[in-house]
Parts: sequence; C-alpha cells; structure tokens
Amino acid sequence: MGKLLYKESIAERSQYRLLVINDSEIELKLYLNGLGQEFDVSFSSNTRTAWELLNSAPLPDAIILDIMTPNEDGFELCTRIKETQFIQDVPIIFVSSLTGPSIKSQAFEYGGADFIAKPLVLSELVARLRRHIALYRKTKKLESLIFIDPLTHLPNASKFQEVLGIEWARCARYWHHLTLLIIRLDDLESIRAVGGSDKYFATIAAVADGLMSAGNRPGDLVATLANDRFAILLSDCGHEGATLKAKQIMGLFESDKLFTTGAHLNCTVGYAVAAPAGGGSSEALFWAVENAMFEAQESEKGNICAVKGIIGVTE
Repeated sequence: MGKLLYKESIAERSQYRLLVINDSEIELKLYLNGLGQEFDVSFSSNTRTAWELLNSAPLPDAIILDIMTPNEDGFELCTRIKETQFIQDVPIIFVSSLTGPSIKSQAFEYGGADFIAKPLVLSELVARLRRHIALYRKTKKLESLIFIDPLTHLPNASKFQEVLGIEWARCARYWHHLTLLIIRLDDLESIRAVGGSDKYFATIAAVADGLMSAGNRPGDLVATLANDRFAILLSDCGHEGATLKAKQIMGLFESDKLFTTGAHLNCTVGYAVAAPAGGGSSEALFWAVENAMFEAQESEKGNICAVKGIIGVTE
C-alpha cells in the first residue's frame, strides 16, 4: 500500500462513521467494498496513524480493530482508548484469526464491545455494527441529558468532577502533569442589572463558545461549573503551557474578541499544576485553585492567580 493512512470519502452516504485498523491491503479492500456502501469508512494500517485520526474530529461511531497490528497490538491501543476520556465510549469490535478462548476473553477484558473471528462474514459484521452504534448513540444522547449544561452545551459540574478523577488516574499511570484552570466572570451580575436576563444568559453562552474555540487540543475539557465559573482541564501540561493558556484567555476578555453580545466582562483566571504520580488527589488540585482565587478575591481580581509549585511534588 502506497500510504499508511487513507480515507474513503463518501459524500452523505451514511450518518455512521467507522475507523478500520488493519495492516492487510487485501482485507482493507474487502472492508471498503463490503462496508463502503453503508458507512463512511476511514482506514489506518497501524496504530500510530490510527491514534492521529482518533485525536482529530469527527470521531468514529465504531472502531474495527485487528488484534495483530504493527507497532503495538490491538489490545494495547484499546487500553489507550479506554483511558482517554473523549473517545473511551466508542465501541471497539476486535477481529482476529486467533480464535482461542483466551484471546476472546482478553478482547472483552480489555474493553472490546465485540469479537469476530476471521474469515469475516460481512453481513454479520454489518449487523453487529448497526447494533453497537445504535446503543452507543443512545447512550451518548442520554448522557447529554444528564451531564450537559443546557445553556452552554458544555459538560456540567458533575461531569467535570467525573472526568477530573479519570484524568488524574490516567496521568498518574503515564507520569504526566495535569493542569486545572478556573475562569471566574467578575462582573457578570452587572450585565443582568443593565441588560436584563436575556443579555445575561446570552453573554454566558457567548463566553462558553469563546472558551471552546480558544485553541484547545483534542481531549482538553472545557466545562461549566456555574453561571459565572468555567473550568479547563489540560492533561500533559505544565506551568509554561498553563501560563500561556491563562494569558490567552485574559487576552480574549481584554479585547472583547470572546463575545458577540456587545457586553464587556472582566475575568479572573486561577490555575494549578499537579503531578498525580507523585501523590495528592484530584480534590487537592481543585481546591488549590479555588483557594488561590478566594484569597485573591479583591487584591488580584481581574488577574491570573497561579498556585506555586507542583501538587504531588515535594519542594
């Protein structure tokens, strides 16, 4: 195959997107011919380029993963996917010519939604894909009703706390830093007093849109904690990256580039950096930022409040 990665573009052929990870050119052509009429199919011949696809939008609705793949096996890639918050729920269908009981049990233990033995029966594969995708989309719809803030369309405080715990554990395993920024809108109530409730709520929604478009990486979490408070969670990010992000956010507020409502707002940004592998807890990270912002309520209002050092590292 000339390229390790290619994408079959089928305009408006299907609402369902698949990612197929397999290093056999013959089998990839089989997938294309058998699935291309019903699904929008992306292909990768190794896990490295598959990971690049998974970290760019739009996400697939299902992943077909050969257990025997170059660079790392399918089980290792599945582990990485299940430890990554924004893609962990995408159903993974393992396929393999290895059909022993231990292989099948491993496929499910690693988080696979299904296992299909080679040679593939395409009609069976299509039927299973339809079932898993329907369940996945139903689950995501229910989750959005529970965990998405209806005004900002961002994850709410409950979802944020859940993801914070998951990311803390993942960063501890891989020895990554974890950074939390909290953005407080300092004069939000003045907008309600002057412009009324409509202007107040429109401004909150505009802030949410602005924060979502502020150069976030795939996997970074932007969440609503309250009407006047937002959180941004950055994995594998230290003090330098956190400072740049905080300054970027302050700059958006100062130039009014964040809003389309004509309102002017000031904000205070607090942040802390943790090394979860060194100790501490996700709660300690959260309250370190909250306490720093509380202490700076008056003296440093409208500025950046950074927690010194790294939580979990003894100075």
